[in-house]
Amino acid sequence: MRMIKHLKPMLLGLIVATMLSGCNKRTGLQIGDTVPNVTLTDFQGKSVTLPRDIKGKVAFVHFWGLDCNCCDKGILLALEPLYKKYKDKGFVPVGINESQFIKTDERLKQFDHLTYPMLVDEYGLAAKDFGVIGLPTTFIIDEEGIVQDKITGEAGIDDYEKRFTTILYKGVFYENGY
Repeated sequence: MRMIKHLKPMLLGLIVATMLSGCNKRTGLQIGDTVPNVTLTDFQGKSVTLPRDIKGKVAFVHFWGLDCNCCDKGILLALEPLYKKYKDKGFVPVGINESQFIKTDERLKQFDHLTYPMLVDEYGLAAKDFGVIGLPTTFIIDEEGIVQDKITGEAGIDDYEKRFTTILYKGVFYENGY
């Protein structure tokens, strides 16, 4: 009887300790981590390997899904003028679609004019390697392939620009050519 009396608090303590031990677990890539090697195809079927094919550039790697209701597809369109503005400075956005990819899907036509890499990760293998647990998730990666920023959920295009230009210009937000 005495043992049962002490067993309840011990068991409760063990359960609480087990639950709390999971609180410090890291989920996915974090700031300072090296980007894993992944090879994907773009919307036209051309292979792209990260981080090799973006080495030497500050990359804005945006995991999204065509079927994702939380993903603002307008962000992908708004990145095109920023790509044109900053590509000579060493910036490249990379969109990674996590939805089923059917080349004839009419919803894809809105992305036809984009000149930056739009990749397909239909089976979620790259997302798994990056540790993406929800869409959208964005990683800003420096010239050496190291994660410098991670954004879970959507942010506005101005916030995105501030974040990647801060990395691009080594801590100084670059605005309007200054």
